[in-house]
Amino acid sequence: MNRVGQGFDAHQLVEGRKLVLGGVDIPYEKGLLGHSDADVLVHAIIDALLGAAGLGVIGQHFPDTDPQYKGISSLILLEHVSGLLKDYNINNIDSTLIAQEPKLQDFFSRMKTNIAKSLSLNEDQVNIKATTTEMMGFTGRKEGIAAMSTVLLSKKENT
Repeated sequence: MNRVGQGFDAHQLVEGRKLVLGGVDIPYEKGLLGHSDADVLVHAIIDALLGAAGLGVIGQHFPDTDPQYKGISSLILLEHVSGLLKDYNINNIDSTLIAQEPKLQDFFSRMKTNIAKSLSLNEDQVNIKATTTEMMGFTGRKEGIAAMSTVLLSKKENT
């Protein structure tokens, strides 16, 4: 049996924070505001995985009121979610970052490596792309960055 999940996340860009996407530090004058490292890409993937497996949402598993998650790398959270998916194979992940800037294409390869490693996948099972909103909305005004992700899981045999 196959199961599809979708995830979405958005965070505000602010001064005084590092910009982390896909576990990669991106050189930029602002970073994303959040309780953890605010990695919208990994958060969207986590929500897609949890949704496909019927395991709720990221906030249930990693509440932003819990001090143990303050500043944590979202890749650590992703590894934890991987452990929750023991009854499933992750077939593929397809994600889109939505940002007017910075340009992100040069970082996709490292992002894919980080995500694949955290989930024990081959890199060809992870796809990352980016788009702008042509100067419209909060991402177009450079107030924040958003991400969407879709995943396909298949139930492992004998589970």
